[in-house]
Amino acid sequence: MDHEQPNSTSTHSYAANFLGWLLAAFANTHLSLHLDLGALLVLGASLQIAAQALRAWKTPFPLFVLTFCLTSIGQAFQDTHANSFAAGVGGGGAHRWLGFIHAMYMAGCLVAPFAASPVASAREPSVWYLFYTVPAGLGSVNLIMCLFAFWDTVRLRSGTSRSANGGGVVPTDDQEGSDSQRKMASYLIRKTLKQSSLWYISVFFFFYLGMTLTASGWVVEYLVDVRDGDLERVSYVPAGFSGGCLLGRLLLPEPTHRYGERLMGTVYLAICLGVQLVFWL
Repeated sequence: MDHEQPNSTSTHSYAANFLGWLLAAFANTHLSLHLDLGALLVLGASLQIAAQALRAWKTPFPLFVLTFCLTSIGQAFQDTHANSFAAGVGGGGAHRWLGFIHAMYMAGCLVAPFAASPVASAREPSVWYLFYTVPAGLGSVNLIMCLFAFWDTVRLRSGTSRSANGGGVVPTDDQEGSDSQRKMASYLIRKTLKQSSLWYISVFFFFYLGMTLTASGWVVEYLVDVRDGDLERVSYVPAGFSGGCLLGRLLLPEPTHRYGERLMGTVYLAICLGVQLVFWL
């Protein structure tokens, strides 16, 4: 029974995460036509703070699971538009900025086990939920930085629509602008879904992220239950995973950009496969 509850909690949290990202995928295009960049980033940061604050109050289990959905929606908004912003940086250095912001994500994941491990191994587990004050505080810093950096775009988009030739912005009344925005959002979604490359990369990420999240999320339980490891020590293992990702995202964008994504992606996959075999066998 002791092992069933963590497994049940993990399963529910992963399902809630999936639901959050799925909802964000459908809502993002529509919101992008109504909210400017700064507003979307602030919305994403606010949702994450709200989720962490709810967890820190030891909420009932159903609401606790719902917070994972809120966190994923917030992450999806920030992840999408931060990547778009970095990819639009001029001067041919977009790959470096993309690598840097993804490295900062892993830096947060690197710190998390050092905050969570003392809580998980404490003799008084009744205050485990106080761990979530740490990500709530980090989320607050994130919100402040978004407001500072993108203050000029923390706003609603005006009731305008693009002209047919894409050469300018044509004013419209509220009803016409709203209808035009809904049609534009639906058109963009349909156009995106028709691209074969989208489905190829989606299948890749389906398996890649599925394996990554499963391995990094359950590796501690595996080491404790199967390898008879000490929780206080093995709970730091995910930090090694995050540290490797941090270094990879700082060091590998340049060779990947220079030698090509397809070649280097194949090399990285071969290395990952070999290391996984070493770990499991």
